[in-house]
Amino acid sequence: MLKNIMLLTSLTLLAACSDTPGDANSKAESGVKTRQTVEGQSSSAPPAMLSRNPYFGDLHVHTSYSLDAYIIFNRTTPRDAYIFARGGEIDFYRHPRKLALPLDFAAVTEHAEFLGESLICADPHSAAYATDMCRDMRNEQQDPALEHRTFVNVLLKVFKADRPERLPICGDQGEDCINASRTRWQEIQEIADEFYLPGEFTTFIAYEWTGEQGGNRHRNVIFRNNNVAKTPWSMIEVPTVEALWGKLDEECLPPCEVLTISHNSNQSKGLRFAGVNPDGSPFSAEQASYRAAHEPLVEIMQFKGESECRFGLGTEDELCQFEKYDLRPICPDKAPPGSTLVCAPACDSEGRPDGCVWARNYTRNALKIGLEFEEKTGANPYKFGVLGSTDTHNANPGNTAEDNYKGNFGYLDADANDRLKLALKTGFKQLPKNPGALAGVWAEQNTRDSIFAALQRRETFATSGTRILLRFFAGWDFPETLQQGTELAAIGYDKGVPMGGDLPVYHNDGPPRFLLWAAKGVDGRKLQRVQVIKGWREDGESRERVYDVLCSDGLTPNPLSRRCPDNGAGVSLKDCSVTGDRGATELKGLWEDPDFDPGQGAFYYARVLENPGCRWSTYDALRLGREPPVDAPAIIQERAWSSPIWYSPN
Repeated sequence: MLKNIMLLTSLTLLAACSDTPGDANSKAESGVKTRQTVEGQSSSAPPAMLSRNPYFGDLHVHTSYSLDAYIIFNRTTPRDAYIFARGGEIDFYRHPRKLALPLDFAAVTEHAEFLGESLICADPHSAAYATDMCRDMRNEQQDPALEHRTFVNVLLKVFKADRPERLPICGDQGEDCINASRTRWQEIQEIADEFYLPGEFTTFIAYEWTGEQGGNRHRNVIFRNNNVAKTPWSMIEVPTVEALWGKLDEECLPPCEVLTISHNSNQSKGLRFAGVNPDGSPFSAEQASYRAAHEPLVEIMQFKGESECRFGLGTEDELCQFEKYDLRPICPDKAPPGSTLVCAPACDSEGRPDGCVWARNYTRNALKIGLEFEEKTGANPYKFGVLGSTDTHNANPGNTAEDNYKGNFGYLDADANDRLKLALKTGFKQLPKNPGALAGVWAEQNTRDSIFAALQRRETFATSGTRILLRFFAGWDFPETLQQGTELAAIGYDKGVPMGGDLPVYHNDGPPRFLLWAAKGVDGRKLQRVQVIKGWREDGESRERVYDVLCSDGLTPNPLSRRCPDNGAGVSLKDCSVTGDRGATELKGLWEDPDFDPGQGAFYYARVLENPGCRWSTYDALRLGREPPVDAPAIIQERAWSSPIWYSPN
């Protein structure tokens, strides 16, 4: 205990708050521009590493080319999405929209499913244009407020089928729709290339594979360059993610390069991280490695909620109650002792019915499952970095500001009166939604090659919407203290590994040390604290612990609770103004794991918290002269997550 207290207390000396604005143009302390001398020695890290810069983007965006967006009266195109991402104005459902801060990169990820059907039904020259199915798809002569529409029911039936089939308008073998999807895919590629401006704005050619199989298993497929697969295969032809990767291996040959990003997992019914193949057999070591190689990233947050963790479901972390979209009770077999939560209907042995949720829906638990696999097989199938995106269906990538939320799903949430009710029109829940999240990367240049390489090596982070900057390094040979003016990146790259990396083989008697740096986003509030979340294996069990390591306002973590004291920052619910001039524009420091055991596999990641602010629902309520809704939090704490760093005893 004394050792722990001393280590935690020492953070007071290591943490530093600065008045330097934490925006992308103020990176002196983050160490991304120049090489400096560290403890009398020149850094041996390659110069390219030291010049890595933070870029923000959105890799999950839909326009009218996605059928679920088209049927909710979206008539935008990928061209509109890229115009918006670059700071231009677009009009959507009678609401002009424009980003306050343009993005650095974006990818339009239309659903491969029904990509051809939507083109056929929108083309007046097609033979199917006048069919009842196409008329329903176009919502002709129907009131947008009707709760049930013929085509919505058709769409849901197809998606929920064990082996979905093409619609009748596609021909006997579905070739008409497959060929139409290739035509639209070519158009998507041309538009992405049109808006790609190396060094200024990066676009990626991409699509979404919308696999279901009883639970959300969606993936975004991102290509490195404009050498891509001929066909954006959907789950109709390629029904499992394993089959998708096989198809990509077959068709994406050099110079084509591709990776997939696991869509938000909080609605996956325990199937996303189940650790089994489609036939129910557990992964082999080879299959685990294959999976990790094809899918280096997971989407930790989007407009349908945060997927990091859920309180009481594998964790007692009090901050795991943030932006929960799936509000159903916990499955009984996974509920904490003494819980009165029950399923309706009751969970089966697999915990899969719609009545409840379970641990394998969440990213942190998946990381722990990955450690368990590695301990048993030597391979980790869930070794992924994190990023955020919006999953907007309004062609407005990066529109994540709480005070400017206009919805992400067509007419269903385009009006504030609708957003503030739990169910309207089609029964979609509006209050648990949020404006979405952002993807952050550390890359040498704003180009496809540099950003794709950062995605591959997992040097990525996610924010819940504001542009918090975050760096996280780990190493065995970092100095015990940080000297004034020390350039963190020079030490981090020279003597350690960045977020997304693996600690090298253990080689001394001390625990690993971690360099942390966070800066306030230009569009965010001051920072309250920085935490390190650790997961590890001990005596055949997975465990986790949260450490507050950097506190604002000169505060230090309590040695027993490991938490920073409240810094006194608040927000007025009368007008959403900040109360108390508290918080930091920058937090940086060195932290040493006080509980390290070299025989235990572990992962570590950083989480940064802003001071509290009003949630979008509170802003909407104030504009309408109402009280904030009681069914949603009135305030939130925006945050950022780093990709993990792993340690393996083997």
